[in-house]
Amino acid sequence: MPFISFYTPTYKRPIGLARCLASVAMQSAAADIEQIVIPDHLGIGIGGMYARLPQYIDAVHGDYVHVLADDDELSHPDVVAIVKDFAEANNRPPLILVGVQKGALVLSEPWWPPVEGTIDLGCLIVRADVWKAHCHDWGKRYEGDYDFAAALHRAGHEGARCPVMFLRGGQSHGAPEV
Repeated sequence: MPFISFYTPTYKRPIGLARCLASVAMQSAAADIEQIVIPDHLGIGIGGMYARLPQYIDAVHGDYVHVLADDDELSHPDVVAIVKDFAEANNRPPLILVGVQKGALVLSEPWWPPVEGTIDLGCLIVRADVWKAHCHDWGKRYEGDYDFAAALHRAGHEGARCPVMFLRGGQSHGAPEV
């Protein structure tokens, strides 16, 4: 069983997706990773992709789940190994909070409880049992990641902070590459 499953929705961003896939393939812990790429052939957009998360519950086999957008890249080749060591040293917490950089926006200390605008989907690594129980809580809007984080908090799940910059990416707001 892999340590982490990356759920990667994609729509008309082949260059970004290629970078995303390469950053996952370069991980020193590549054997501990499963990546599920879900193309949006219909153009349903970000909200529609969040709404489709529950359809893919059975495709997720990792101990943890992370929604890794197609325009995001893991920050360095050891980041998954660092998070795995952190999870094991901290008794497999239900939620691991990590830092992200999205363009000029740097969220190195994501807030918990979540505050809209201070947390990104890239900040959340969720234990699979918790993710499967709450994947229907993703909002149907661009800020659906905040809605998911807020639902996790309301359900009493605590976030453990792993002091690592996990990924970097753009602030594309779901727009296709031009």
